[in-house]
Amino acid sequence: MKAIRLLLVNSFLMNVSFFAFIPFLSAYITGSLALSAGIAGLVLMIRQLTQQGTSFLSGILGDRFDYRLMISTGMVLRGAGFLLFAICTTPLELIAAAIITGLGGSLFEPTSKAALSIFTPPAKRGDVFALDKIVRHSGIICAGILGGVLLQLDFFYSSLVCGGIFIFSGVITFMNLPNEKVAVPKQSLADSWEKVKSDRLFIFFTISMIGFWFMFMQLYLTIPLHAAKVFNSPTFVSSLFIVYGVIVVFLQYPLQKWTRRFQRLSVIKMGMSIMGAGILLIGISNSILLFWAGFCIYAIGIMLVEPTSYEYTAEIAPPQFSASYFGFSLLAMAVGGGISQGAGGWMYEHMPQVNWLVGAIAGISSALCIHVLQAWNKRASSRRKYSVR
Repeated sequence: MKAIRLLLVNSFLMNVSFFAFIPFLSAYITGSLALSAGIAGLVLMIRQLTQQGTSFLSGILGDRFDYRLMISTGMVLRGAGFLLFAICTTPLELIAAAIITGLGGSLFEPTSKAALSIFTPPAKRGDVFALDKIVRHSGIICAGILGGVLLQLDFFYSSLVCGGIFIFSGVITFMNLPNEKVAVPKQSLADSWEKVKSDRLFIFFTISMIGFWFMFMQLYLTIPLHAAKVFNSPTFVSSLFIVYGVIVVFLQYPLQKWTRRFQRLSVIKMGMSIMGAGILLIGISNSILLFWAGFCIYAIGIMLVEPTSYEYTAEIAPPQFSASYFGFSLLAMAVGGGISQGAGGWMYEHMPQVNWLVGAIAGISSALCIHVLQAWNKRASSRRKYSVR
């Protein structure tokens, strides 16, 4: 329980820091530095691709070596990247800071999820992943308040405070996460690669999640930019994330209990479809009522998909390959999130309505892919039953 509590505290602090910093980074780049939305999108895309693009390797290393070392090193590196943004003024300097920030996330993200999965009894994983999401979004509520305060100050203080939180969390993790970590045999890098590569259904599941992450990452760039434009107030962004956090804190656990009556893939499919509808409503909104309706629908879709997808990954991953599976699954975030923030920034600048339509299509496409995966799983299960007979 000590390890689970520590990992949940980490989730809270990481989200306070991340959401008090990243959503406001695009406003800083386009405002204080007077660079284009395309540059802001490029910086966020590179951060995303660096983080999720290398997470599979980080997950393999986590399974081979030390979860505690990987998590704490990654958090310190993320903090250093945030601090660097304070002194970066040119696109190349911003990209360098984004790469360092992304590498830090690559080290701690898959290993944190794997450690949470390993330390939790299988029957309780769904509840713990739901609790983790509630804790993380409690952090988002605090981040909205902190970000709103820091927005009134020089950007240097945002970098200092948010980077300091990550460095502090990394030190605390290294000192307190139990040394025992994972009571399963350590695997070689080749074994981890071969195991994941041979699991074709899991690879297809990862591909199916690309559309979800395309929609999700709009939360960091185009949705805040659209909200600030529609309501003519950059400070509206902080209230956006406060509302998002409140929705998750109060609805995540009841939703998680309700979805237990359905198959996990059905819940994921439903959530992707709902997200697509929500993002389309956000895009066409020109009034506060329509915007909030779309945003709440979008948030409910995220709550259905995200913890359920983690639970599904934990269920199908052999314990000794847990971090490798979680790391590979984050490639979907690398591809979907990278396209979302790179192309999304460009589309928002040049043809904004197309951006929202593409988001809705991404949700429908991913839901259809999950439907196909369900059919494949059903056929595979039938063949196994037939062979047993």
